[in-house]
Amino acid sequence: MPAAQISALLDALSEYGPEAGIWAPETVEAPVALGCRPFRVTREDAWYRPPIHSSDGQLVLVADARIDNRMELASTLGISVGEGSELSDAAFILAAYQAWEQDCPRHLLGDFAFVLWDNRRRSLFCARDGVGQRVLFYQSSRQRVTLATSAHAVAALADARPRLNEQKVADFLVLPQSTESTFFEGVFRLPPGHTLTASGQELRIQRFWSPNVKRSITFRSDQEYVEGFLEIFGEAISARMRCDGPVGIMVSGGLDSSSVAAVAAARMREQGDRLRAYHAAPRAGSEGAVWGGADRVADESADVEAIARMHPNIDLRIHRTGRTSFDGIETLFRMTGSPALNPSNAGWYHDIYAAAKTEGVRVMLTGHKGNATISYTGLRSLAESARRGHWFHVWREVQALGLATGKGRRYILRNEVLTPLNAVLAGWFQPFMGTPRSSLWEPTASAIKPEFARTMQVEERMRSARLDQVRTHRLGELALRTAALMRAPDASDIFNGLRPWFGIETRDPTSDRRVVEYCFAIPGSQYLRNGVGRWLIRRAMAGKLPEQVRNRTSIGAQSSDWNEWLPTMRGELQSELDRLDRSEIASRCLDLAKLRSLMDRWPERLGLQHTRDYHKLLLRGVMMGRFIRWFEETYS
Repeated sequence: MPAAQISALLDALSEYGPEAGIWAPETVEAPVALGCRPFRVTREDAWYRPPIHSSDGQLVLVADARIDNRMELASTLGISVGEGSELSDAAFILAAYQAWEQDCPRHLLGDFAFVLWDNRRRSLFCARDGVGQRVLFYQSSRQRVTLATSAHAVAALADARPRLNEQKVADFLVLPQSTESTFFEGVFRLPPGHTLTASGQELRIQRFWSPNVKRSITFRSDQEYVEGFLEIFGEAISARMRCDGPVGIMVSGGLDSSSVAAVAAARMREQGDRLRAYHAAPRAGSEGAVWGGADRVADESADVEAIARMHPNIDLRIHRTGRTSFDGIETLFRMTGSPALNPSNAGWYHDIYAAAKTEGVRVMLTGHKGNATISYTGLRSLAESARRGHWFHVWREVQALGLATGKGRRYILRNEVLTPLNAVLAGWFQPFMGTPRSSLWEPTASAIKPEFARTMQVEERMRSARLDQVRTHRLGELALRTAALMRAPDASDIFNGLRPWFGIETRDPTSDRRVVEYCFAIPGSQYLRNGVGRWLIRRAMAGKLPEQVRNRTSIGAQSSDWNEWLPTMRGELQSELDRLDRSEIASRCLDLAKLRSLMDRWPERLGLQHTRDYHKLLLRGVMMGRFIRWFEETYS
């Protein structure tokens, strides 16, 4: 591949910085070119001068990586302490490949995406970390394979003008998100925990890691489970605080991010450091409009303030945003190659990262994967126990849950035990039941145009997705947790897009492979006991979190003041709809008449009863339309 072509790809990644390294031999022996714009966050990143080569020149590698088990790798690979301190994380990946070749990703802990040319095998070998915290996109044809950490960078090297993937548009409006598809036709996302090997005309994608491994960890006492968890969780947090600059955290007041904040603050206090915490709250005086009644909290700022009081080295910033969903949205499109699935969150994300940037923060901690790992409720274990015939245990927990939550035992039995079991039975009997007559999705709840939905076979794809869910239920609790862990694959695109935009790397200790494997391997009884859900993290945070946070059973609602700021966008929404009338693709994909009808029937005061039509349908539909228009203008 000519150097000019790899330069064009790197031009599409210019936001990562001015430095660029290229290797383009342009020989028959090495029909490949590699390039990288390094994003430096850690002290060790100073040693990374991409691309890097093996001593014999047969291996060439570029990487976007943070490797957390550097010391263990150094010991295993015979690298001295002094030598290891002057090696980049990419160099450790290269050393691991030299030792284990294509089995090397199994030996790596951390967040990574890398591409390696092996001249001996005459093959290109690539990998993405297990939970997919780093991203890697690819496009293949008979002539070549193109890979990059940005979908639009891959598309920039295509032989033809990039085309919008209209199937992805339909999926965005109706279906759960695919782990592989992107909005660029022919450009795919390498799934988490997978490798890609390209050799000659062959392209092979293989899984190297999955949390859905049936292994178990058993201790003699409940306390040992807590101690084992705290050791691994602490290691995961410490690994993610390795950076050359201040560390921040997005904290909500829920158990996941609050637990990360508490442990991180304690460890930083030992080093004499401070933790910058950022919290998004509704506007002052907001009444909010959220579903769920007492189970939902519109404003969590009191809980976050209690955490900061308990840990005096936390510098708390509460942002009551005044931004709208569309402020700076085209930058988000360019950085991520996609619209925001939850447009109402875009404003406060921008505010928090912009504020953190002004304070020099280089790393932002989160707890996004906690629901599937550290704060798993344990409720799904009830159906699993029932399936195994342990009905006495199930009934005892149902009774305890009724007392703890105030919900009726019949309600709990139906929702947490019988409904999952019915999904299992449905999977067993589906081959004999024929095709259901009723539609599996509600057209009135989506901004998709009915004719476009039929063309894109939404009903058939929804039926297939529903069957996939049924099959997952049949596979049991572990498969359900794995699905929850891997849900929202586009989220990694967004966080990786925020990195060059604000110069801040987002890191999630709750996605650490060691944490995931531990949390998946211990018994379900460690998560649900005597009616107390999330039992593991509640015990682990004793003395580390305020009791009002540790024992909280309600869930925070994001953007609860949507009904107060959305009216300020009314004129902007109307103008955008007028522009979408002139878009051929938007007119074909979106039900613009339905969206205009909502604008015409705008209520005097938005409330809870308008959530579906205005907060979900209208906002997401116009967001999709604006992305379509941006795509048309950018790639016309």
